[in-house]
Amino acid sequence: MTKKKWLHVQQKIEIMQLPDGERFKSLIQELDGETVSVTVPYRQGKYLFLHSGEMVRVEFADNDAIYGFQAKVLGRRKSNHVPLVLLSRPAFFTRKQRRSFVRFPITLPVRFYLNPQSGGQLIPESCEEKTGKTIDISGGGLQIYTSSAVQAGTQVLLRLKLNDGHPQELILGGNISWVTEDQWHRSVRFGVCFQGISEAAQERIISYVFSMMRQRTLT
Repeated sequence: MTKKKWLHVQQKIEIMQLPDGERFKSLIQELDGETVSVTVPYRQGKYLFLHSGEMVRVEFADNDAIYGFQAKVLGRRKSNHVPLVLLSRPAFFTRKQRRSFVRFPITLPVRFYLNPQSGGQLIPESCEEKTGKTIDISGGGLQIYTSSAVQAGTQVLLRLKLNDGHPQELILGGNISWVTEDQWHRSVRFGVCFQGISEAAQERIISYVFSMMRQRTLT
């Protein structure tokens, strides 16, 4: 795809080592015609140290889609004493529709933790555990039904076990994008947009969704 979205300073991005590394958060600090300077990628208390010549994938969200590109690590530098990673400027972007993730209605028990502060790292051990049930799920997010009070814009950590035969539960980070209250039933329904989800976890959810869809089609 040709370049339709321009990068800009202070833009939030996610950086992944190829071929299937975890997502690390970063910010674009400087731009020129050939390079993109970004803060050292950070995730859950650790930094991602990249080496010159290494290839990475960069993604950022827009209103209607997720845009991404591959870049070569050109080295490191400092700007006003801030360490930066120097990346090659992309020749083109790929585009993935936010709605391309198929939502599947499913009821599963879920535990979740809300970040009491704006920003910062969410530590489950220091947060009250709340419970609810999913309404639907996709590779990009899910809906939850609960009796607990929540607010839109809050950071949330989810613990969810799919009935897919896999013994390991999913631990998923995200943000609460919207909240609807049902005062009659004293309940809340809210949507979570995943943030920083690994490709392995995302693929597991997508595989689960399509497996359940096939099962329902056959019954």
